[in-house]
Amino acid sequence: MSTDSGYLLGIDIGTSGTKAVVIDTAGKIHGLAQRSYGIDSPRPDWAEQDPDVYWQSTVETVREAAAQCGSAGSVEAIGFSGQMHGTVLVTGEGKPLRPAIIWCDRRTTEEVSEICEVVGRERLARLTCNPVAVGFMAASLVWLNKHEPQVLSSAAAVMLPKDYVRLKMTGQVATDASDASSTLLFDTANRRWSREMLDLLGLPASLFPRCAESPEVAGHLTKDSAAALGLPHGIPVAYGGGDQPIQAVGNAVIAPGTASSTIGTGGQFFTPVTEPFYDPHLRTHTFCHAVPGVWNVMGASLCAGMALDWFRRALAPESSFDDLCAEAAEVPAGAHGLIFLPYLIGERTPHMDPHAAGVLFGLRPLHTRGHIVRAIMEGVTFALRDSLEIIRSLGINMTEVIASGGGSESSLWMQMQADVFRLPVRRSLATQQAAVGAALVGGVAAGIYDTVSNACAAAVKIEGTPVLPDERTSVAYEKNYEIFRELYPANRRLFARVAG
Repeated sequence: MSTDSGYLLGIDIGTSGTKAVVIDTAGKIHGLAQRSYGIDSPRPDWAEQDPDVYWQSTVETVREAAAQCGSAGSVEAIGFSGQMHGTVLVTGEGKPLRPAIIWCDRRTTEEVSEICEVVGRERLARLTCNPVAVGFMAASLVWLNKHEPQVLSSAAAVMLPKDYVRLKMTGQVATDASDASSTLLFDTANRRWSREMLDLLGLPASLFPRCAESPEVAGHLTKDSAAALGLPHGIPVAYGGGDQPIQAVGNAVIAPGTASSTIGTGGQFFTPVTEPFYDPHLRTHTFCHAVPGVWNVMGASLCAGMALDWFRRALAPESSFDDLCAEAAEVPAGAHGLIFLPYLIGERTPHMDPHAAGVLFGLRPLHTRGHIVRAIMEGVTFALRDSLEIIRSLGINMTEVIASGGGSESSLWMQMQADVFRLPVRRSLATQQAAVGAALVGGVAAGIYDTVSNACAAAVKIEGTPVLPDERTSVAYEKNYEIFRELYPANRRLFARVAG
């Protein structure tokens, strides 16, 4: 590893905003900026974003973060993290043809059923190692082929959200294995596009860009993009990766035995594996890791921090998240029998049901606002426990969990995860793990680090003392968790009737 290198720039194209960090090779953050943006919903169940908003927010955050460190000319590598599953269609000149259809879009329920019927569960598992879900590129493209065929026929390429920003920077149309494996059009085991899936769904192979590994050079910063960003042209730009594999790099979760638990807008439980294991019942996802030759098994819950944000906006707009967590901390574990299903926008792991809905179960006069907040936090954690149990059933063992996302900033939620998972839980000492992981991947691509493992060893610092599970509290949670697991099957048909 080079020891006299300058700065590394990491860019995270998220669902709610873009973040840019400038770090040194030891992982210290010297510049940080972020811009928020919303989700457009022109029709019920639609979730879209303008790809040019990704680019404009990147320009603004990169300029601000570079100005903070006072040495934009010392940026030596750029890497990316990006929200997964989304669909961006561009012309031959690289211009978007329509808004991006993103991961939380729910318009494709019929298309998901069609894909399952055409491909079949066993073949889907063999070809992709994954189930298909609404919001995934495969379903979105089938919907576009049916409802907007003129747009699809006009497209020169399809890509994921962060790939559009890299296209603007380098002029290169490309993607990486970690993000491409989230499309359900990818041969995950062999890390390449699945020609069989494309043929089965009637999608032209010419739409799909070249695919490489996350820590490889995809191109270099052009003069025009460098001028827009306030950086020197010619800086190497890495392929980067999906937000979950890249946050795992930022948390040093890159080898078997460790796991990450992310409570952000959605929730994810993630662990690396050296073979492409997959759940035969297709309740979890198996994607390529940002580390070459490594995969990850992941359970995803669509609504995690989003549930608490919904409650605050709808019912407690005068309160901060800290205020609500303080109220929840006054309530004992188990919230006196109050249980929350956090399925506000449907659910993936383990149910793969876009019709699933939120439930507040067991409500009685004794329950206060603090009880409801605690039940929401516990329900999100129980949903992540569902993923953990499926991963364990595959024979994959984990000895500790690294927590990330907004949930890791709450001491109550940290202890709750330790107690519900019955595993030690630690967190990275740095914040912005996805953006930092992106910067580290960029550093590997530029040759500043030899490997992703060496980059993590040099730059990622993990809390020394873990949060340990409390056995008495774990026992109390176990009772509610068993009821939590029965609530969905007991209401599944009713969810479908309400949705209908």
